[in-house]
Amino acid sequence: MFSKLFVLEWKSFFRSASVGKGIAMKAFIGFLVLYFGLVFFYLGMSLTGILREYFPDEEPISIVNRYLGIWFLTELFMRFMLQNLPVLHIKPLLVQQIRKSTQIHFVLGKSVLHWMNFLSPLLFIPFILVNMESTAFSRGQLLAWLVMVLGMVLVSNFLNFILQKKIADNIKALLPFILISVILGALEYFGVFSFTAYVGKLFDAILIYPYLAGLPILLTIWLYRLNYMNLKGQLYLDTALQGRSENYGSSDLSWTNRFGALAPFLQLDLRLIRRNKRPRSMLMLSLVFVLYGLLFYPNPSFADSTMLVLVGIFVTGIFIINFGQFIPAWDGSYFSMLMAQDIPLKLYLESKIVLMYLSVLVLSVLSIPYVYFGWHILIVNLACAVYNLGVNVPIVIYFGSFNKKRIELDKGQLLNYQGTGAAQWIVGIPLIFIPMIIWGVTKMLSDQLTASVVLFVLGIIGLLLKKVIMNRIERAYRERKHSMLEGFRQQG
Repeated sequence: MFSKLFVLEWKSFFRSASVGKGIAMKAFIGFLVLYFGLVFFYLGMSLTGILREYFPDEEPISIVNRYLGIWFLTELFMRFMLQNLPVLHIKPLLVQQIRKSTQIHFVLGKSVLHWMNFLSPLLFIPFILVNMESTAFSRGQLLAWLVMVLGMVLVSNFLNFILQKKIADNIKALLPFILISVILGALEYFGVFSFTAYVGKLFDAILIYPYLAGLPILLTIWLYRLNYMNLKGQLYLDTALQGRSENYGSSDLSWTNRFGALAPFLQLDLRLIRRNKRPRSMLMLSLVFVLYGLLFYPNPSFADSTMLVLVGIFVTGIFIINFGQFIPAWDGSYFSMLMAQDIPLKLYLESKIVLMYLSVLVLSVLSIPYVYFGWHILIVNLACAVYNLGVNVPIVIYFGSFNKKRIELDKGQLLNYQGTGAAQWIVGIPLIFIPMIIWGVTKMLSDQLTASVVLFVLGIIGLLLKKVIMNRIERAYRERKHSMLEGFRQQG
């Protein structure tokens, strides 16, 4: 029966209307998997020699054990962002004489073949094979360690689906995990508590007591069973018909009245963000992203790097990037109604700009505590904030005129690429890399302060030329209005 389901999946892919796009995407992913697979394999072959060179008095596997905890947590995070449970078009199969258990086992078994499950084996299998030739541990101990690592890969695979079910639709549930990670990182950095050393001792125990390698296997079986029961409880034809009712309380948005004619549009956007899953989770993700600087600012090697601009653009402008790149697709379900009203297009676009201006102001204020790492951080962030206001906001609004794919607002933000087109990929180049290049080149010719001033001045110039720029953007929207309307009418 598995072979028949595989054949159906194969035919479904090649008979799809978007088969060309699907093949191109799979070819691109295949190239990336092949490239990183070779990189991991080469690293696995070289890792023992590298560790013996820098740590001649320690066993390479003991050093690796100290960082396995971080490795698997990072892998789990990457899975959370990139790996979905494989899709099986289940409704036509439910009316056939195919056991539900067979369909569930097929889906879960298919998940094991995901490309992320092969990266760790490509790294650790060569590492163990090379390590066998020059180590104090027996081959049985090393094989038990390898079984433990491969078991942890499967644990990560099935744990990811449970976390997605609990967290992906409610990003606030992710905050405790982020807080714990920040606390453990701070304790490690300041030498209060060594998370890596503690985890290293736990994995060292596998080498002393090889039978412990069976624990990840037992955990995998338990997680597999848990996923099985979760899917089985949803495997009914009428599952999608079970609607949910949500009550929304009124909110006081009278403060927006000070914006005059823009107030109704601002209130519409604020209610859209508050009442719909995807924009709401996008807003929460933007607030969490304020902590992005903690990955770079404590490291002295980034004190004079162009990465400061990358962080500054993200920290103060992540809402612009997340929300702005999908303008006007957020309003895609009723965009035709808006265009049929006696509403000046420029007024509609102005309201989006004001909303993004407010986001930059809020995020900039939240980023002020980064002055703890130096006044140069505050200066760079301020320059990036003004650059976002004057340059990046108009760029994002302009590229929005190329959006033709409507967005389903009730879907989560994470792991959701619905509504994403070529414009979303291209716009990242001017938003991120151009300010980094400008800042880096100016710093080489002068100094860091001058480079920040240049970004600040470019932002001010953009603000001064706002009317001229807006006239050009409005003209672009008028030229592409009908193609946008046609695109938004299409589902999916």
